[in-house]
Amino acid sequence: MRSPPSSLPRFASLAALMLVSSGCNSAYREAFARAKDAALRGDNLTAARSYRDACRASPDDAEACGRVPVFSVKATDQALQNSRPACAAGDLDQCLPPLLDARDLMPDHPEVNAQLAAAGQLHAERCAAQWKDDGQVATAVAGFACLQSRGHQLPVNAYHELLASRALSLSSRFASLATTARAQGTEGAASVLWNTAQCLAPAEATHAQVQQSRDSFLAQSAIPVVAELGGRIPAQVAHGLASPCLSLASGLPFGSRCAESGTLPGQPAPLQIRVDALIQRAVETVSEEINSLRYVSGTRQVRNPRHDEARERVGSTERALRATEKALAAKEAECKGAKPDAHDATCVGCPSKPPNPSPNPNPSGTACDDAKRLLTERDNRARERQAAGRDLDNTPETVVEDVYDTFTYPVLTHHWTTPFQFTLETNSASAQLPVRESGELRFADAEHVGFRPAGLAADPLDVPPAQAYSDAFLSRIAPHVFSAVQRETQMRGAARRATCASLPAEWSPSWVQCWAEASLWERGSEPPPDEFLRLVASSTGTMDQPRCR
Repeated sequence: MRSPPSSLPRFASLAALMLVSSGCNSAYREAFARAKDAALRGDNLTAARSYRDACRASPDDAEACGRVPVFSVKATDQALQNSRPACAAGDLDQCLPPLLDARDLMPDHPEVNAQLAAAGQLHAERCAAQWKDDGQVATAVAGFACLQSRGHQLPVNAYHELLASRALSLSSRFASLATTARAQGTEGAASVLWNTAQCLAPAEATHAQVQQSRDSFLAQSAIPVVAELGGRIPAQVAHGLASPCLSLASGLPFGSRCAESGTLPGQPAPLQIRVDALIQRAVETVSEEINSLRYVSGTRQVRNPRHDEARERVGSTERALRATEKALAAKEAECKGAKPDAHDATCVGCPSKPPNPSPNPNPSGTACDDAKRLLTERDNRARERQAAGRDLDNTPETVVEDVYDTFTYPVLTHHWTTPFQFTLETNSASAQLPVRESGELRFADAEHVGFRPAGLAADPLDVPPAQAYSDAFLSRIAPHVFSAVQRETQMRGAARRATCASLPAEWSPSWVQCWAEASLWERGSEPPPDEFLRLVASSTGTMDQPRCR
């Protein structure tokens, strides 16, 4: 018995639902196969995670989703069984990994969380015993680093509250040290210490102090640069070179600044750069080029070639129509004058007909057929004649034609060439031989008249101002200035670092100032606070690396 048609859509829907529920996608198939294989091997942890992945890929699959809690319980029981001896022995390296795997499957399992809390308490006690609070900031940082080393393995609220409390306490200590450093006039130390306080416990008030101390640090410790430029220079060009350092300030390496902005107590000795220049007056030359531009100068009426073609077509169709009408008239007359052949039975005793010389046995029929054909042809010719007439009526006898002309004009290109040479020297011990360079400052501009009928706009002459020569000359000395400052900052940074190479017993503002300035000059950047934390911790001999929060 055939199924009714209405059952087919229901069957298709059911099949589609079965495909979806069975997880007809690669993620589901791979996860489900992995889970079954792990279950057969007795690997309950992998089976639980894989069934969970399969359930996420196909939430309607009852088989995969139903097995997740079953294997999660099995895996958790197995993890607890494996971790208990290590936890009891205080071996956190063996105790924590199984507990974290179990917590991933069952976050609210009471024994798992209790074991993690106990492990956190044990590690906190070990850190406190190893790094007893002796009042030294280095010991406190080392103890904090010890706590942080297990932070990623101890997702316990109490443990992370302890970390936050220690971080806040350390932040307060660094803020107090920063205040002392600022009072002593060591702005670099204050900047590092305020940054460290902020990285441990971010706060709006601390952030404001960080910005203020950073500005003061750069004002005090950035290497002052004094740039002097002299020599034989045209007065107008020399005016634009009056403050060469300020003109090049945006390109100076970080950790240096123009001395024109003033000096502060305790700042480094300035780097002096002397440029002795010879800039000659510009020599102008002009070259000429003749250009031409074709443009529409007007219009004129000319005979329309299409009108002649249309008129010729009218005559041609008229002649064809007349010829067809003439042929039609002849055939119609022939068709009407032809008599039908007499039957032999109607003329008994008549003399026999002579043989018909025409090959056509029915001439009257041929003429009439030709007449019909010619009638149709005549109608077609008439329509062609009418179409040709309409085309002629719609085609003007004359059309408007553009008249072109050529505008010729000269283009004058002006070239300005200014020979120069300079010698650059510094007062730095790291300076190489005096830098010498010579060349030409070149400018060019073209001018030509305008011609409105051709749409040509005038291009007036743009003579380069004196400041253009100043800027061009600055661009030639800028790389040498930047290179000289870069060498100087790196040399001073290495020399400064040598004076505070060994870690101090006490982290005084003067030592931190030395380290901050060495980092600023040698690297061209401010020292990051987490690097300072690691430096402080390393002075205790710990291998743990403290991090900003």
